[in-house]
Amino acid sequence: MAGILGNSSLTDKTAQIAAAVSGEEAPKSGIPDEAILLKDFKLRGIPAEVGISGALAELKAGLKMYRQSNTIIAIKKLNPVTAQVHFFTMDREAEFQQLIKFWIDKLRELNCQVIYDTVLDPHIIRGLQAAGATIQPSDIPQFKLKASL
Repeated sequence: MAGILGNSSLTDKTAQIAAAVSGEEAPKSGIPDEAILLKDFKLRGIPAEVGISGALAELKAGLKMYRQSNTIIAIKKLNPVTAQVHFFTMDREAEFQQLIKFWIDKLRELNCQVIYDTVLDPHIIRGLQAAGATIQPSDIPQFKLKASL
């Protein structure tokens, strides 16, 4: 990973994040957790060091990360019925849409009624709507997406 990331400090940090991801290990595809996260940071124009440092800070503040296939969901409870979420994925569109439904069903089982994300991603919006969520304007300035489950 040092070749991809460029320095051992960043490699150590990504290893810390990968160790915090629960769920499936790299499935048949062999794509490591770090690669999934780094792809998302790159697509959003976030330098790897900034994204990794931010993820570590969020983990220390209660963020949990779970993996299913080549998708990682980051979840941080804001209160008993509300959570901040973000999907990191390297899955194909159809599989990603199914995984969004899977995670929304799990969140509903945990009595989560509203989710927020800092990103307005059309793929995520489509998946949330297909899972029966209602997309609304965010009422919390730091978030761009609000969905009622």
